[in-house]
Amino acid sequence: MTTINSGTPGSMQLAYGLGGIANGIFSNGLSFFLLIYYNLVIGLPAEMVGLALSIALVFDAVSDPLVGYISDNWKSRMGKRHPFIYLAIIPVSALFWLIWNPPSSLASQMELFWFLLGTTIALRLAMTLYDVPHNAMVPELTSSYNGRTLLAGYKVSATWIAGQIMVIAMYVVWLVPTDIMPYGILNQAGYQQAGLFGAVIIGIAILMSALGLNRYQNIMQEIAHAEHGNAGGFFTQFFAAASLPSLRAIFISSAVFAIGAGIGAALWTYLMSFYWELSNDQIVYILFANLIGALAAGLMIKTVSNRDNKKSAAIKLSVLSTIVGVGPYLLRHFDLFPANGTEMLLYALLIHGVLQVGLIVATTSLMTSMTADVVEVGLHHSGYQNEGIITASITFVLKAGTAGGLAISGAFLGLIGFPTAPDQSNLTPEIISGLGYNYALLTMVVYVLSIIALFFYRIDKQQFENLVQNTSRAAS
Repeated sequence: MTTINSGTPGSMQLAYGLGGIANGIFSNGLSFFLLIYYNLVIGLPAEMVGLALSIALVFDAVSDPLVGYISDNWKSRMGKRHPFIYLAIIPVSALFWLIWNPPSSLASQMELFWFLLGTTIALRLAMTLYDVPHNAMVPELTSSYNGRTLLAGYKVSATWIAGQIMVIAMYVVWLVPTDIMPYGILNQAGYQQAGLFGAVIIGIAILMSALGLNRYQNIMQEIAHAEHGNAGGFFTQFFAAASLPSLRAIFISSAVFAIGAGIGAALWTYLMSFYWELSNDQIVYILFANLIGALAAGLMIKTVSNRDNKKSAAIKLSVLSTIVGVGPYLLRHFDLFPANGTEMLLYALLIHGVLQVGLIVATTSLMTSMTADVVEVGLHHSGYQNEGIITASITFVLKAGTAGGLAISGAFLGLIGFPTAPDQSNLTPEIISGLGYNYALLTMVVYVLSIIALFFYRIDKQQFENLVQNTSRAAS
């Protein structure tokens, strides 16, 4: 196998990282705003919106390993990955625009539901055609361990930064309150303008990334994948991996964690705008605090990892994350948190944002590393390293869990009686109080279940080092 093994050229890093811009705009657009747009602006009940988004996410999760399998064995003059990436550009851009512009001819709620469901499924499948082959390029572009980490890191960083900038722009540019519309998040024209802008940037980012990586096509084509006549090999290895107790623990913990993340993302705007009654400018400050928290997580995870094993550190960080996450809402319920409209509230929420996001990013990083350690166990037991199967399985679990979180969010809003068109007349104190307090109770239960699953993870530092040593001896 011939690859670039002495690091990664700057042009490769830039070209691959550019693809993350598309991921950031796509993910944050759908996660932060699609539920609130179709619920509060278009007028579709939250339960129906949550159901449509969760069904689409399940389709998306199932398609990931299928697209990966097909692209692994694809043969063309453009290689294995580029045909799918180029094929995705127009559908992804067009569908991202369309989802924010439902036809005015859709008169009934059921018509809107089927439009949202069909468009979201098509959009996510189109994005899969780009994202799965793009992710699969990393081991084909370089055999350097550090080089692969660098490429993946550039894409993740670009994803996070682009996503946060897009959310900030939504509040600063497109969803600015006016005298006519005091709640900027109800501005339909703003969503539609942002949808057009996002569609164009997504298409450009994917195209520039693909074109920039074209020069490395010959290197990528020299890497051979084992061909299979059917999908039986995938399922055989999947169930073999799933038989590992530590992987099952990560499966369950990750799935439940993803449910909590889905709930948090879907309800974040509701909480910021209606529960804490923050202005658009204040919400932007919170977003910047979130960004600081993510940047600080790198230093925090290094410190924790150096003095503790991963399982113990992940459990401790998860407990802290849960306490920090629900703390303000429980304290407010008992009148122990600063009142809305005060400077002290903003300062408290800024600190909360830094801590919560930092803890979540650190916990997620540790759990990802713990998943990689399970690969070593699989190698020890089976004799082959099936990181592709495990990665696809974890991706499936995360997306399915997030789908569950979206569905729960829609049902949650319906259960507390949150109005479809909120204003001063129907947003009663009881509804607002129930939004925050019940959100805290719900997410606390979810994250506690995720923590419990981590206790069944059986790999510690000493066991991992023994596995690596035994594998090295066997190889020699």
